[in-house]
Amino acid sequence: MKFIKLPIVPVLAGLIIGILTQHFYDVSLFAILILIFSSSLGCSIFYFLNTKKKVQSLFFEVFVILVSVFLGVFSAYLHKEINSKNHFSTFLSDKNIVQGIVTEKLKSTVYYNKYIVKTTSVDHQNCQGTFIFYVPKKSKKHIEVGNKIKVFETPTLLQNSFNPHQFDYSKYLQNQNIFYELKLKTSKTLEVSVANNFYHYINFIKSKLLKSYPIESFKKDNYNLLMALLFGEKTELSKEISSSYTEAGIIHILAISGLHIALIYGIVLWLTKPLQRLQKGKVYIFFISLSVLWFYAVLAGFSASIVRAAVMFSVIAFAKILNRQSNIYNSLALSALILLLYNPNYLFDVGFQLSFAAVLSIVIFQPFVRKFSYSKYYIVRETKALLLISFVAQIGVLPLTLYYFGQFPLLFLLANLIAIPLSSVILVLGLIMLPLNFIIPEAATYLAVLLNAFIDWMNAFTTWIVQFDAFIIRNIAFHEILVALLYLIMACVIYFVYHPKIKFMIPILIAIIMFQMGYFFLNITEKSNDEFVVFNVMKNNLFVETRNNFAVFYTNNLEKSQPIITAYTRGKFIQKYRVDSIKNVYAFKRKILCIDSLGVYNPKQKPEIIVLAQSPKINLERLISTLHPKQIIADGSNYKSDIKLWKATCKQEKIPFHATAEKGFYSLK
Repeated sequence: MKFIKLPIVPVLAGLIIGILTQHFYDVSLFAILILIFSSSLGCSIFYFLNTKKKVQSLFFEVFVILVSVFLGVFSAYLHKEINSKNHFSTFLSDKNIVQGIVTEKLKSTVYYNKYIVKTTSVDHQNCQGTFIFYVPKKSKKHIEVGNKIKVFETPTLLQNSFNPHQFDYSKYLQNQNIFYELKLKTSKTLEVSVANNFYHYINFIKSKLLKSYPIESFKKDNYNLLMALLFGEKTELSKEISSSYTEAGIIHILAISGLHIALIYGIVLWLTKPLQRLQKGKVYIFFISLSVLWFYAVLAGFSASIVRAAVMFSVIAFAKILNRQSNIYNSLALSALILLLYNPNYLFDVGFQLSFAAVLSIVIFQPFVRKFSYSKYYIVRETKALLLISFVAQIGVLPLTLYYFGQFPLLFLLANLIAIPLSSVILVLGLIMLPLNFIIPEAATYLAVLLNAFIDWMNAFTTWIVQFDAFIIRNIAFHEILVALLYLIMACVIYFVYHPKIKFMIPILIAIIMFQMGYFFLNITEKSNDEFVVFNVMKNNLFVETRNNFAVFYTNNLEKSQPIITAYTRGKFIQKYRVDSIKNVYAFKRKILCIDSLGVYNPKQKPEIIVLAQSPKINLERLISTLHPKQIIADGSNYKSDIKLWKATCKQEKIPFHATAEKGFYSLK
């Protein structure tokens, strides 16, 4: 069979540029169609001229990339559900009847169970779109994936991050095409019914598999970790376990990805080896492999990492049928192309970015891994290979790790050396145990004892690694610009490794200088951004005064404020700060008065800004007439009922009012 040679990598690059263009600039549909038509016309013309040898192929190649760019823009536009006229948001009013199907269960919060709901109708009008659904735990409503729900409440737009430089959960959801949320107020406004749909059957099969494991034979944390490792079921995984694995640099083993798919693919090939003797044995093996891989991908939640791995191994399996040596770069690029055409929003998925960066790094450095891991002793050879692969994978994800997580575990090599083999053994034993659960339950119970021991050893090792706190670099300030510049340095180094000539050292030095200049520029920029910020902290107070990159935080609860302080200092490149108790008066370009629960203030004071905290019992009209402030702010420590009254009073008195619980943090620059 003859392959059609396609420039997969340039086409993929064009598609990514197009998706990013639409993400940041929101190009109109009319402009997109014009651009696609023009580029396609140019592509056709130069293809015709190229076949007649009247023009160089370069022009045709340029137009192929342009077509891929504009197709990326078009794909991103189409996949942004809120652009559709049939999106449920166009049917919303003050009171609605919203019906939908629960497609996914998310990790619960302290007070709420969380679900993703795919809308089917609003006020009995067919529509589409998804929203995040919060159900109070105290409502005792039992909801499963696949259930049909009817809610007599109206979804609201997601609110952006309430504090600066913190993880913006709303932005994360928007990148997954979720723009609305619905927090159930009372269980009386919710009806739940069983529906026979795709999600129901998949959840039914998955539940049967999960429940087949004898939970009484496992410790609770061990059982939850095994379910995360086997099926990607991380909703019940404890915060302590997740934190330990993250700080040790081995959280990737709990994300179903290439490791899991490679093992399953290998097991399938081993079991189907006798079929190779048949005339069409390779075709049978191909379809069996694909069926098993994709069924497992569906059961594991169809996450970006597992879909990427499943697509890549599908390409490899297809190449085996054609008796062709699959080029790993083409396989990686083709799998990314298929994924992004299916869902352009995968590009903004952290797991997608990390997994591709790690695999690409391993592929690039594979010749050197083979060279330096050689040994005539099997154990030495495999140990060296595992260490080198872990090292080059960490190099590939380093810029993204610093940007997203702001920390770097120095003992990641040691952690991966033990954790990867252990997790592989646990995974294989867990898969072997699956059929035993149904066929020979007694044997499965004995195997559970062995699995428990292995998981205990892995957890104990992780806890031991994490105790070396000095080897975990935390709160690293990093920026998107630094990510790009660090990858530029890495690209220059890789080119030098493959072409070791002195003249190729110059690009490395230039890239390093650019990185230093970028870091210096960001520091200088932040130093000039002096500000006073009123944060939104539920039931507590937190203010910060930043001058010349030195911050003073004022709070009444350091423990609850610490995560916000950490995120702020990291985002602002602040290296030194101190924490004080709350004061009543602040002077930052304007006079700021804080009135707490005591409601005491000096009538002779003339502040320009008043901050109301801890729901003070005051007559706001009298306060405004006495102090004549220019603005009033209510932080997150106030009752909602008080905020509602103050807002109405300020509107009546024509005074600007800012409630952090509604608008997020307040910043005075």
